Parts: sequence; C-alpha cells; structure tokens
Amino acid sequence: MKRLLPLLFLLFGLLPEVKAQALLREWLTSMPDSVMPLLTHNDRLDFIDFCDAQMAAVVTNVMDGTSRMDTLTADYVHISYTPSTDVEMKLLPTSDTTHILCMVTTVKARVSDSRIAFYDAQWQPLDASALFAEPQMEDFRSATADDTAAQAWDKLDIYFRTYHLSPDEPSLRCVLTATDFLSEDDRAALAPLVSREPLQYRWVDGRFIVHHER
Repeated sequence: MKRLLPLLFLLFGLLPEVKAQALLREWLTSMPDSVMPLLTHNDRLDFIDFCDAQMAAVVTNVMDGTSRMDTLTADYVHISYTPSTDVEMKLLPTSDTTHILCMVTTVKARVSDSRIAFYDAQWQPLDASALFAEPQMEDFRSATADDTAAQAWDKLDIYFRTYHLSPDEPSLRCVLTATDFLSEDDRAALAPLVSREPLQYRWVDGRFIVHHER
C-alpha cells in the first residue's frame, strides 16, 4: 500500500493534463471540414494517431499536397497546413470547465501576414473584437522620430503583421511585418521609429490583454 500511494498521487496529478489533452483531441475530431478544407476528418484522426505512435504526423491533403502536424500538446497544436501556410490553435479557459479555441492562420510570403479567429466548443465563430483588441500599426510607432523616419513611416500603407501563440502559456505575440515591403534604405531610416519588440498579450479573465513590459 505504501508503494501504491506515490503512484496514485502521480496519477491524480496528471489527470488535469490528460483531461485537457483529451478535450483538445475532441475539438480536432469534431472540427467541421470547412474550418480547414484541405484536411478531412480522417486526416485529423491520422494526425492524432501518428503523434500517439511517435511517428511523423504527415498526411496527403485533398489537393495532393503535404500537411504536417508539428506539435500536439495538452492545449496547443501547430500544423504546417501547406508549404506557405501555418496554422496554430490554442485552447483558452473561460471557466474551470469550459474553453474557447483561438486559431491563427499565417500566410508566409515575401511579407508574412496572419489572421486570428475564435470558436466556441460547437465550432461556432465568436466575435474576435470582444476577445482581443487587435493592435494597429500605430501601436508599433515610437513617440519621437526625425523627418526622415516620419517620411519612411508614411510609406507603410499596408498593415501586415503576424500572430504567434505560445505552446506553453495562454499568451500571444504580434510582430509587425509591414516594414518588409520597404527598401533597405527605407527600413534603415525607419528603424528609430519602429519598435523592434513584438507586442505581448496575455489571456486574462477571458480576453487577451496587452502586456506592457516590452
């Protein structure tokens, strides 16, 4: 009995993580095909099975391309959806027993860009503005700059940014990528005006809140 007690404590300690991982798998299994049209229901099941078997989680998608699940944890998934598109998903708690899912889709091109979406447990889209105050390009601008930098800033007429979910905690980073459109000289001129650090967000009371330590 004395030998069993430590094992029982260990098993009980693991129960929340096991439950969360099972919950995440339920989300992946119940996902409508319309959310990720290149992957069928069987593709997503294969992803999970491959991960359980510690095999490369790679499938041939409906366009005869390759999709890969790179990471599957208790509450986070990263999928290389296509060679030019990544998808991240993160379960975020809204109470002790309920979650919503945050999904970030990033298109990797000359200038990478992301879109963010939120879903409830029935995969119904949620109003993103109620859960996340999406940053604007001005949020990356410092308070002071010379005329040359200001002129370079005016050339940033298209707002591109990437979002990055954390595998380890309920947080989000936003990186400005719009400057990648500029020439090398304009980027150099703009450097004093643009923050080099990403904007950091933390999930607090059911909402992503900007974290001001930058």
